[in-house]
Amino acid sequence: MINEKKVAVMTRMAAYEAGNGKKDRAVCGFFRSDFVGFQLLKTWIAVTAAFCILAGIWLLYRLDEVTAIFYATDADAFFTLGKRALAAYAVLCGGYLLITWVAAHIVYAKAHKASAAFDRMLTEIGGNEEEEE
Repeated sequence: MINEKKVAVMTRMAAYEAGNGKKDRAVCGFFRSDFVGFQLLKTWIAVTAAFCILAGIWLLYRLDEVTAIFYATDADAFFTLGKRALAAYAVLCGGYLLITWVAAHIVYAKAHKASAAFDRMLTEIGGNEEEEE
């Protein structure tokens, strides 16, 4: 006899596997700290590359001012420019890393919750075999 409750659970499981199941299983394949650390590393690399590109564009745009500072041999101006660039990088990188840290924790928590619900559905299907006989 077909158990309608099991069919309904299996339908929900199939829908989950077809949707977010693969992604959630991939996320839950990591420890939380490893997943978050990997996301932070990817963000740091991307922010650093973007900052270097934007700094290069800014330097090309302000090339006349930079060359004037270079020919004036004013060391304090170079240090000021370097401090400003470093401060801008620190603020940009810190902001994006904080956002990524929060988002990665939320993504991991949701994936873990969905994966745990899927595991409960698996045990629900397999646990009622003695009752049917």
